[in-house]
Parts: sequence; structure tokens; C-alpha cells
Amino acid sequence: DVTPEATREVIERDAPGLAEMMRTAGLASTPFAALSRGVVGSVGATLVVNLPGSEKGAVESLNAILEILPHALTLLAGNTVHGPADAAPVSVARSIEEELAIRRAAGERVVLATAVRTDGNPPCRVGQKLLVSGDAAVAGTLGCAEFDDGALSDAASVLQTGQPATRVYQHELGSVEVFLEPHLPLPLLVVFSATPVGRHLVRWAQETGFDAVLFEPRAERLTAEDRATRTASKVEDLALIEDSAAVHTDHDAPFVVETVAALLRSPARFIGVMGSTRHVGPHLDALRAQGFTDDDLARIRTPVGLDIGARTAEEIALSILAGVIADRHSKDGGWLDNRGYDKD
Repeated sequence: DVTPEATREVIERDAPGLAEMMRTAGLASTPFAALSRGVVGSVGATLVVNLPGSEKGAVESLNAILEILPHALTLLAGNTVHGPADAAPVSVARSIEEELAIRRAAGERVVLATAVRTDGNPPCRVGQKLLVSGDAAVAGTLGCAEFDDGALSDAASVLQTGQPATRVYQHELGSVEVFLEPHLPLPLLVVFSATPVGRHLVRWAQETGFDAVLFEPRAERLTAEDRATRTASKVEDLALIEDSAAVHTDHDAPFVVETVAALLRSPARFIGVMGSTRHVGPHLDALRAQGFTDDDLARIRTPVGLDIGARTAEEIALSILAGVIADRHSKDGGWLDNRGYDKD
């Protein structure tokens, strides 16, 4: 026999609900079951059950929890996806790391909740994780429904701000401090036309945290290096959302009006077109003829980029990328010392 005290020394977190089920089953036979010392808990992914009392009491207690033991083992394995009670079980549960990698690769916005500190004896240990996608927990657990529900509720605001946060969740046995870390897809930057400026812009955008796409329907203009990057040739293939940016680097391209019109109908936050008023003006007139208002056209940055005196293709690409980054962070892109250019 192993005493309850010895069992408690081994287990990492209690499962008080299962112990209470055993005690309740015993009370149906004898009031002395109120003194039951049965213990249930877990060590890692192993469930530990210390059955109380006599042989008869042990059998009654085991029968009381037998039906839900498969579900308890599923939870310990990290499969905590919420769903109907009669839903088919998941045959293989992926690890938190695998699930996170898969969902990030698919461009999902997810939050990883990690227990970083506990107080008291809550049903959670430091290091336990829960992965949240949208309004559902998709992998892992923080140890109990109260903690999981708290993280699920707070994940929405973390995704909205894009900033990590720390929250404390309470349980009758103690509390847990949880770090909520958002994992967001890279912002999309669509670079129109395979030009020298466009190629530098794609390369440097990838190095500064953008998902850069080179848009060029004229296949003969694409080099082997261009084809090695992500390319697109149809506007409908561009998944433009609120934090997307797009820049035209060839004002003579035959598809400028068509694609800028599509950009204006999208929620993209930044639309830029290279070129002087003389070169871009006819395109704006064509867009007005299609019904776009002056307010619509005001979304277009042209000439595009910060004024750094750019002359070469590299300098122009740098100017444009700096402007896109400044816009992303809602900054003007001026000098940090507020002195401007000292001509003397």
C-alpha cells in the first residue's frame, strides 16, 4: 500500500474532481466514506490514482471514475480542443510546437499562453501551455477549465493589439500567472513590376519583416532570381487585408490602372505609385472616370517614399521601404533629433 501522503509527494498537480467523485460514490454505501483519503493527480502525462479504503471501497471508487478516465488521459496528452461531447476523438494529438508551426505557416493569428508562475497549489504547473486560434483552444491546457477559459477570453484583446500581455487567473486551490504571446502573420507587401527598384524593394522587405510578393504578369520580364522569390500574376491571388501594403514601381506598366483600382477596393493600408505628377496624372484621371472619388484617390501615395534625395535604384527602394515602415508604425519618418537637415 502507498499512503496518500506519499502519493502527494509524487504527483505534480492534483485532480480534485476525480477524488471527489470517488468519495461521493463511497458515501452511497457508508457515511464513513466522508473520511476517504483517495488522491488523484498527474506526473507529466501520467495519471496517478490512489484508491481509498477497503477492497470493496477501492472497487467502488475505481468504477466511479472508470468511464471518464479515457477523457482524462486525452487531456493529459494535450488534446483540449473544445467540441460536442459526442464528437469523434482525435486519433493523434500534435504537440504545442507542431500545432503552432502548422498554424503560423498557414498564416493564422494565434496566441500562445504559458504558465510562468504559480501561487498556492493550483491545478497547473509552470511551463504548461495553451494555444488559442480565433475563439477556440486548439492544443494544450493550463490545467483546468477556469484557466483555459480565462486565457481564451483574453487572447482576443492580445490579437487585437498585437502586443504580449500577462494575466493572473484564480482557482480555489491557488493562482497562476500566464504570459500571452501573439503570433501574427508577417505583413504583406506587394511590389508591382520586375524593375531594378522593385527587386531591391522585395529583397530588403523580406529582410525587414515583410512577406514580400513580386507582382509581374509579363513572364518575359522575370529573371531566374525573380522566380526564386514569391511571385504573383493575378490580382485575385493577392490576399490583401488591413495591414497590407502595395507599391507600383513602373508607371508605364499596362496594368497600373487596373491593379490600382483593385487596391482601392481592398482594405490595404498603404498604396504607393512611383512617378511624377506628369507620369501618374493620366492614371488618376482614368481612375476618376471609373467612379473613384478624390477621397478614394487620396489613399494613393505618389510620388512614393521619404525625401532622402534618392537617385539610384537602391536609394529609391530604400526611400520607399522606409516610407512603408514609417506608415506601418504611424510615424512621419523625420529626423529623430528633430533638427532636420543642417545645410550649414
